[in-house]
Amino acid sequence: MDTRTSFRIAVEDAQAFATDKVDRRPGFISTVARMGKTQKRDIRALPKITNGRRGPVGDAGRLMAEGATSAVEQTKIALEVIKQLQPELNAFAHIAPEAELIAIAEALDAERANGKIRSPIHGLPISVKDVIHVKGMPTSSGSKVMEGFMPDDDATAVRLLREAGAIIIGKAHTHEFALGVTTPQSRNPWDTSRDPGGSSGGSAITISTGMSLLSLGTDTRASIRVPASLCGTLGYKPTYGLVSTDGIVTLSWTMDHAGLMGRTSEDVAIMMNIIQGFDAKDSGTLDLPNDDYTDYLFKDVTGLRVGLAVEALEGADPETLKTFNACVELLKSLGVEIVETNLPSADDFRLANNLGLIISRVEAAAYQRAFPDAGPLYIKQVFEQLDEASQIKAVDYITAQRFRSEFQERMLAELKGFDAFIMPTTLVPAVKAEETEQYLTILSRNCIPWSMIGFPTLSVPAGLTSGGLPVGAQLVGAPFDDGIILALASALESATEDLRP
Repeated sequence: MDTRTSFRIAVEDAQAFATDKVDRRPGFISTVARMGKTQKRDIRALPKITNGRRGPVGDAGRLMAEGATSAVEQTKIALEVIKQLQPELNAFAHIAPEAELIAIAEALDAERANGKIRSPIHGLPISVKDVIHVKGMPTSSGSKVMEGFMPDDDATAVRLLREAGAIIIGKAHTHEFALGVTTPQSRNPWDTSRDPGGSSGGSAITISTGMSLLSLGTDTRASIRVPASLCGTLGYKPTYGLVSTDGIVTLSWTMDHAGLMGRTSEDVAIMMNIIQGFDAKDSGTLDLPNDDYTDYLFKDVTGLRVGLAVEALEGADPETLKTFNACVELLKSLGVEIVETNLPSADDFRLANNLGLIISRVEAAAYQRAFPDAGPLYIKQVFEQLDEASQIKAVDYITAQRFRSEFQERMLAELKGFDAFIMPTTLVPAVKAEETEQYLTILSRNCIPWSMIGFPTLSVPAGLTSGGLPVGAQLVGAPFDDGIILALASALESATEDLRP
């Protein structure tokens, strides 16, 4: 479906939507803020499992502690992989100079030798999506519009990672201004004829191949989970407000989330411990006590109740469905109770996708007024999105917000009967690069509702199709139930083999 037709259908849905209450106010994500940090189940109290699969971040930290590796060695390994694979995969928009990176690594090794260890990521190479500001590196947002832009400061999350000892190895490619679920300039490491997904496609490539051990990305509609699914990594979007979006080039003020990508749930839990927290620079962050997300890992998940969203299976590619169903059976074998649920409904998925398009693109169009006369510099798809969004009526935007509030309340109510939902992350595996236009809504359909309402969600590798392409399983929790979905992901990882392209 072409861009302009998508907007026409979205506007028709907005104009036809009748809210459940005449006086319903536009909810944005205020319900999340009002809930406070509570969880329905004490995951920390669950018994530990002994065969938990650790991630490369924890492994590297332990090897460093034993003197078996160093920040310099880890940086050289990453740079060697980049040297070999960057020409074909094009994961990076910018790579820091080798001499600069080695000097930073040497300084961090010296700190370790003197007994100073900043965090579990001390001395580890990390990539950052090219819509996030890193001082000393250009932020192009994948666009000629921002070509050559050099930020004055680090984004808050980048600053926290640097302070924790991360080595920012470079800026990962993104779809232009993150306004898409593909990364057309890059290639999928499992099959270079295919797209890696987007908009955090470069981030997914760096994790899947070992160009970096962690990546900081973004997720406004589906941008961390789609590439995670298509490239066989773990992609995590926390509850809205737990991580600052300061220093992230705005797509949608009310839907933008920071996204975390690693090979395992342990990797992203370690990263989440570092970048969480209130930030005065971001009014959307919540002033709550910090959590230790690693406490939720390697648990016996027997007895957890997970809702299988039946409508999320509609239209799934047979190979994707087969791989996903095997993942569900594995969860059952771990003692998880799987119960089919008809919510979200087909209408919910349609309205969340269409009305979420209105919200996110109207807010994007407002932000893009910072670049007057930039029209000829945008790629065609992005120009059409912004052009259509600039013509949306205010009443249709507000109607979309009213649906958002109502939908959020119903999903909160439905999740009272479950610890989490599960569904395929994407309905198809990675698609041929030249065919991506045909799959834009299919790739993102199951992801968009949860960014729209601020719920925590992640994509965990579910297995491979018979053709050798990765499939992701998406786990969704109620606000602040991040620990539950991390526990479920950790249990799945611990019962499967690591996927490598």
